[in-house]
Formats: sequence, structure tokens, C-alpha cells
Amino acid sequence: MRGGAIPVLAWACLLAVLMTGNAVWTGDAIQIGEYGFAVLTIVLVAAALVRADRTAIRRGAPEAPSRPRVEASPDLSFAAVLAAIALASILFGLTWAYFLVYFGAGLLIMSLGRLALELQAARASRERFERGSPPERPERERLP
Repeated sequence: MRGGAIPVLAWACLLAVLMTGNAVWTGDAIQIGEYGFAVLTIVLVAAALVRADRTAIRRGAPEAPSRPRVEASPDLSFAAVLAAIALASILFGLTWAYFLVYFGAGLLIMSLGRLALELQAARASRERFERGSPPERPERERLP
């Protein structure tokens, strides 16, 4: 991941500036400690990204691979978005109203089922690609 640590370090710098302003404005040790912990945690995450891949600190386009990667990836996964909404609904429901928990649980079950179908279709598409067979295209009806 080329340049992946740069936004994380920028976020750490922004928090450090806010921590300094908060220290000057309030001088509260608890708030300064919370900001300091957040800055330290984010810097450690950036350091882990750099340690995992040295290109995480370099800017610019990534180098071209020697051979293309075969990876099936959808343009948009509606099921993943629904799963995220379901989890958010469950978390909000724990705080405000239990009907949101029930709604979120039902939505989560449906979205995980749809996600399983998407993964199965992606796996079948990748297998067809590796075999070299042409992709399946549905016949379109002509309108009169």
C-alpha cells in the first residue's frame, strides 16, 4: 500500500496541534492525557504500517506489478453497506430503543445472506476466469 501511512501521520499531527491548543486553553491533565494517548496510538499504527511495508510512507503511484493479479472484486457491494447499517442500528438500539436492535438484527441476517451470495458469485466468476471460459452474459430482450 503506497502512501497508506501518510494520512494516518497527518491525523496524528492534527491531534497533536489540537492537544497543544487544549493544553494552553484548559490545562486539564485528564484531557491532555487523553489527547496524548490518542496521538501515541495513531503514531504507533502509522509505525506498524511503515514496518509492514516500506512503501507506506512514499508518495505517488504504486509500481506496476510484473504480472497482473487475478482478483474478483465487485464494483459495489450493497450487502456490505446493509451490514454496516445493521450494526449501527444495533448499537444505537442498545442506547435508545430496543426496536432498533430487532430491526438491525433482522437486517444483519438478510445482509449476511446476500453477502454470502455475492461471495459465491465472485468465486464462480474467478474460477471461470482462471479456466479461460468467457463470462456469462444474460440475453437482453429487445424492446418493440
